[in-house]
Amino acid sequence: MGDDSEWMKLPIDQKCEHKVWKARLNGYEEALKLFQRIEDEKSPEWGKYLGLLKKFVTDSNAVAQLKGLEAALAYVEKAHLAGKTSGEVVSGVVSKVFNQPKARAKELGSDICLMYIEIERAEVVQDELIKGLDNKNPKIVVTCIETLRKALSEFGSKIITLKPVVKVLPKQFESREKAVRDEAKLLSVEIYKWIRDALRPPLQGINSVQLKELEEEWVKLPTTAPKQSRFLRSQQALKAKFEQQQAAGGDEADGDNDEEPAPQVDPYELLEPVEILSKLPKDFYDKIEAKKWQERKEALEALETLAKNPKLENGDYGDLVRALKKVIGKDANVMLVTLAAKCLAGLAAGLRKKFGTYAGHVVPTILEKFKEKKPQVVQALQEAIDAVFLTTTLQNISEDVLGVMDNKNPSIKQQASLFLARSFRHCTQATLPKSMLKAFCPAFLKQVNDSAPEVRDAAYEALGTAMKVVGEKAVNPFLADLDKLKLDKIKESADKVELLGKKGGAEKKAAAAKVAPPAKVAPPAENPARSSGPPKKASAAKIEVCEEKSAAVLPASCMQLLDSANWKERLASMEEFQKAVEQMDKNEMPCQALVRMLAKKPGWKETNFQVMQMKLHIVGLIAQKGSFSKTSAFVVLDGLVDKIGDVKCGGKAKEGLTATAEACSLPWTAEQVVSMVFAQKNPKNQAETLNWLSNAMKEFGFTGINVKGFINNVKTALGATNPAVRTAAITLLGVMYLYMGAPLRMFFEDEKPALLKQIDDEFEKMQGQSPPAAFRGTKKGGAEEDGEEADEQEEDGGGAPDIMDLLPRTDVSDKITQDMVDKMADKNWKIRKEGLDEVAAVISEAKFIQPSIGELPMALKGRLNDSNKILVRNGLSICFSPGYWTLKQHVKSLGMPIITVLGDSKTNVRAAAMTTLQAWVEQTGMKDWLEGEDLSEELKRENPFLRQEVLGWLAEKLPTMRTVPSDLMLCVPYLFICLEDRNGDVRKKAQDALPTFMMHLGYEKMLKATGKLKVHYCSGSWQHLR
Repeated sequence: MGDDSEWMKLPIDQKCEHKVWKARLNGYEEALKLFQRIEDEKSPEWGKYLGLLKKFVTDSNAVAQLKGLEAALAYVEKAHLAGKTSGEVVSGVVSKVFNQPKARAKELGSDICLMYIEIERAEVVQDELIKGLDNKNPKIVVTCIETLRKALSEFGSKIITLKPVVKVLPKQFESREKAVRDEAKLLSVEIYKWIRDALRPPLQGINSVQLKELEEEWVKLPTTAPKQSRFLRSQQALKAKFEQQQAAGGDEADGDNDEEPAPQVDPYELLEPVEILSKLPKDFYDKIEAKKWQERKEALEALETLAKNPKLENGDYGDLVRALKKVIGKDANVMLVTLAAKCLAGLAAGLRKKFGTYAGHVVPTILEKFKEKKPQVVQALQEAIDAVFLTTTLQNISEDVLGVMDNKNPSIKQQASLFLARSFRHCTQATLPKSMLKAFCPAFLKQVNDSAPEVRDAAYEALGTAMKVVGEKAVNPFLADLDKLKLDKIKESADKVELLGKKGGAEKKAAAAKVAPPAKVAPPAENPARSSGPPKKASAAKIEVCEEKSAAVLPASCMQLLDSANWKERLASMEEFQKAVEQMDKNEMPCQALVRMLAKKPGWKETNFQVMQMKLHIVGLIAQKGSFSKTSAFVVLDGLVDKIGDVKCGGKAKEGLTATAEACSLPWTAEQVVSMVFAQKNPKNQAETLNWLSNAMKEFGFTGINVKGFINNVKTALGATNPAVRTAAITLLGVMYLYMGAPLRMFFEDEKPALLKQIDDEFEKMQGQSPPAAFRGTKKGGAEEDGEEADEQEEDGGGAPDIMDLLPRTDVSDKITQDMVDKMADKNWKIRKEGLDEVAAVISEAKFIQPSIGELPMALKGRLNDSNKILVRNGLSICFSPGYWTLKQHVKSLGMPIITVLGDSKTNVRAAAMTTLQAWVEQTGMKDWLEGEDLSEELKRENPFLRQEVLGWLAEKLPTMRTVPSDLMLCVPYLFICLEDRNGDVRKKAQDALPTFMMHLGYEKMLKATGKLKVHYCSGSWQHLR
């Protein structure tokens, strides 16, 4: 009794760790009462028990342990510090509670685990329960499985991550203990409720009897999706809504339920990746190049077996892809081509996005091989290219596909279009933008007129699929020249298409309904058919109609004197004409009829300068005041261009052109005017037109200007014999330089040195100047006939075009020889350097190259992690030439290896890599770099140099982005780890990057991501976030 009286006087926390079990029991009882009394979750009292909680659940005395479990449950439920204890407490529950014979102890242990999940520690609990499945005691295994099942049943598959659970599930079916197998069966049934058929592939390897039993249980399950019934602390609003629905009658309230559905689970995500590269036969690469086809077949069959694994481990598949590409492209044995295509399809399907690096290397080869007509070969190639497409983007392979669209072989053209049709089905309006349609539609239009019916049908199918995806309104502008029969075939194809995306057809039909606005009753003269070029000379009937319309708004004397032989009478007529136009209301003004009257004989051949000045002034008035269409503009542009160089009338002609540009847009007007003036041989007109255009660009801005078209005419002007034309051309280049910058010079590097110096001098004058703010623009509310085109221009958006897209490019794929590629992979560094030098020379000579560069990206990738730093820098210098490359499609294959170089220990190598990276990002934008797992995999590397460089780069670039891909979230756990890094520079860069991440992802998402961290990183991350 004396001993009892001693410990009775002790504080509660000391009783809880006393060596006497009765003291501990009493301590647990008092602690339970204390925990139930404390209302404040942040009370300092909780801190006293933080280090004792594990002892509560692992007490060696069964009676005391039971009370300790009750106290621990109360602590976890009410204390804000409880999350810090999750790892050690759940580990103690698994090892010391789940093996107890008393059901009450197991029940309390399970409740503690579930309570930790409720306070946002699901990841830790799940990890500890899965570790418990490896315990030798079957009682522990059974209770761990049971607790996982309860957690999934109550919290749902959005909270409980199923991938690690499914990974260990097949092993439980192999247990010798029936109780374990039975519990595994119950867990499988519960998982099936949430993810349905996605569970089937991972369980295909279990005993056939067990699988059959499972199938029988699965069939009995209700078809309605299960719902979360227990909620996290952060889901209290959802909890209140659920309780309301329960009170309102449970399932009856389901119709109004806005709760997000359970996420769709991809079976691929539940599978474990299989490493196959090391399992290839040792003589694989020798056999696949053997002279005997039987040996090549043997090698491919071995690979085919390995490639059938549904999920493959990431690795360097460059050599393997090269070998398969060679078989597909060059092997004469069609059976082996079929086998190689199947292997390629297997690799693409097994690697998914990780295969995207190699997509650009194999797509051209597959497309070219479609010349084979044997059905089994074609089918295998189709499966291969379809699987490859899913690993990359349409933009990345667009150049390769466009390259074969005008191939002489009809089979290749047909299969290219069918491939695009199948690919479009995976697209949405966002992933099939107008820029892509603009690239593909001209090729399809060429094919719908092809002599081969199968090519035409394939083009119809591709266009129909595109129409189904983006709607008629987006596609119709590209189909303006097609006759009704062909348009109907395209629409018929569109109706048959079933899209693979999530969006239904309702949106597409709604978009299609907007295409044709209701017809408006209008005078025949004001509603001509739209035309892409100047209209033919007006017919007598049309002139007659125009005269009638003009007579209704102009004085009779004005109409009579328009073609008078006396210039004074013509001048008087023009004065009346001007007064009438000035007094007309916009809606009453028949613009086309009026300008046709101005063009009536003598028209633009008027010999009296006073009459001509008045006539040109009236053109400007009509364009400013009326609904001035492009058809009306075509009537007057010839006259305006013809008089622009005239000393007396040139000023009025320029005013007329400016007014026309305001009505019909500068890009369209400038394109017509420049083509007209350079079809003439009048140097004065040419010089003055270029001068007008220089001034107009400053007034209207550069939006929508067809740079490529202007460059050709400017080059013509630079070669003119008349110095005024050359000077005007150089002045125009100076204005364009304001908008386009230094890359504009790339177009003129082949000019004579003297001329190039003049251009450079003009550019130098413009350096440091900003483009003036535009104060003129497209006239709103113009002619209805041009409404659709105006919409398109607005859609294109402002700003200068990407000059790199306009450069003429050379195909160097045949110049990058296999010998060069082999040299770059040689064991001798001097030979590797020789290979790099040869490649650099080829690219330098070509200046601007097409994206299809054969095996060069894979070869360069190898040199970017070369042990010889000189070669790494040489490789970076080849990559750095941003003028040479079309970079966007090489971000994954070469861009990510550049990021890897940022981890180099040498400062100068890292600096070269960062310079190269910045040059690439300037062209490609940031989006492609943030998509996928690649960037997070780089941050995962425990390299302080790499981490500080990448985080510093992200801190600089993320604030400049309006939106970011959701994959940026994959980098967040590593950002938190870097906040606690032992290297001070890494911590500093992580702190700089943290706000830029939060600005895009939000506090709540980032706070939730801390739940996946180890306890060591959590507190620091919480502190930094707050």
